[in-house]
Amino acid sequence: MSTTSLDPYAPPSHDTRQPELRIAIVLEDERGREALVATLAAGGLPVNAGALTLHRLGELAHHPPDAVVLVVDLARGPGLAALRRMRKELPATRIVVVAGDAGAGAARQTLNAGADALVPLPEIERSLAPVVGAVMAGFVCTPRWARRLVAKPSFSHREKEVLALLVAGLTNREIAGRLYLAESTVKSHLASAFAKLGVRSRKDAAALLLDPAEGLAATALPPEAALPSILLTS
Repeated sequence: MSTTSLDPYAPPSHDTRQPELRIAIVLEDERGREALVATLAAGGLPVNAGALTLHRLGELAHHPPDAVVLVVDLARGPGLAALRRMRKELPATRIVVVAGDAGAGAARQTLNAGADALVPLPEIERSLAPVVGAVMAGFVCTPRWARRLVAKPSFSHREKEVLALLVAGLTNREIAGRLYLAESTVKSHLASAFAKLGVRSRKDAAALLLDPAEGLAATALPPEAALPSILLTS
């Protein structure tokens, strides 16, 4: 009768193979799906957990993937709404947003809405696969040019006063009169504040400051106790 002898000094045998990542993609429409699948596959990341349009987003909750690549237009409401819904329904899933309109303020807005990364659409061939790998390793990723906008900006006392009056609907001339400043000085303060917010217009600045999801009112506007005196008619 033969027996198998075991080497007591041999290291224990363990299967070190990592389970395959489950990756899904979600798009606003069918366009570009095949190209996106091919881009991920070329980076060694097969789309194996579904390629869905936004109206089928709820299907992912039944078996949440490890990562989702969400392709949306951030300038439109449905894109950010879908991102916030996804973060709520898939709390453990890493979400990488691909956006064609990834402007200056998009990085901060996207991360605040629950994304783990933002990849501008023109950069997906070079960046998408490495970014997915990075977020799976626990990193948050944005384009290098957007890094100063990811953290909430700080504002001077005067910038806060000017922004408060802008949100209240006053024109540059009216703000200048209220704060006893030259109109050119008001424009200078607004230009500085817009750069920090990553916006280009008064409308976009007001929308951003009043959006509760952004949480900017506490850092960009004066304390509530100071608002009445600022807004009083001279």
